[in-house]
Amino acid sequence: MPELPDYPEPRQLDKGMTVEIEQGEGKEPIIGEVGAVVEEADPEGTVVKLKSGAEGRVRKITHE
Repeated sequence: MPELPDYPEPRQLDKGMTVEIEQGEGKEPIIGEVGAVVEEADPEGTVVKLKSGAEGRVRKITHE
C-alpha cells in the first residue's frame, strides 16, 4: 500500500493563511486564503473553505 504524502495538519492552519487546495480528482489545484477549517484529521488532507468560497483538501501551505 503506498504511503500518503505528509499534508499539513489542522493545528498548522489558521484563518487568512494562503494554502493550495485540491477540489477533486482531475481538477487543477487552487491557491487562496483559508476562511474556515471544515473537516479535520484526515490522512487525505484537512478540508478547508477558502475566503473565495472554494472548498477542498489542503495540499500545502504557500507564502503568496
